[in-house]
Amino acid sequence: MPDAPTDAPKYALEEIERRWLVDLVTVGPLTRLPCRAIDDRYLAGTRLRLRRVEADGQPVHKLCKKYGKRPDGSEPITNLYLTPAEYDALAQLPGHAVRKHRYALAGGALDVYVAPAGLAIFEKEFGSVAEAQAYLPPAFAGVEVTHDPRYTGAALAGLSCSGAEAEQPGSLTTGE
Repeated sequence: MPDAPTDAPKYALEEIERRWLVDLVTVGPLTRLPCRAIDDRYLAGTRLRLRRVEADGQPVHKLCKKYGKRPDGSEPITNLYLTPAEYDALAQLPGHAVRKHRYALAGGALDVYVAPAGLAIFEKEFGSVAEAQAYLPPAFAGVEVTHDPRYTGAALAGLSCSGAEAEQPGSLTTGE
């Protein structure tokens, strides 16, 4: 993949986030927290992520382009909202998928992965790099993995697949 652009591409927003591993025992029960089910599909050979988010039975479909991390930790991204038919068409492309449950917690998000089973990551987004650098994470946050490429969404999607090849097209269609 090419390096991240130095200037944000037109219509891109800056994503500035930090991420930590979490031992779920230290968090306590999650049943009373707001939760969304998220299915991500990282399209093979690209920086594109197809996402289906469901909360309260209402699905939302998006296509995201991530342009690559910059040295300061920020990353330009763009999102497009899709119809179910558009999502289904793009879901036919080869890629790696991952499913997680996202809980609103401590001003951030706790992602609990279905596969790799038991993996939990707390992430927090920020309005500036300075704000991100000054942030003190909650006590339940363990080892920081912000800059560890093994814990990117695309890498975790690759782990959740049974083999090294991309998943077969169509495994994440809406069924609508």
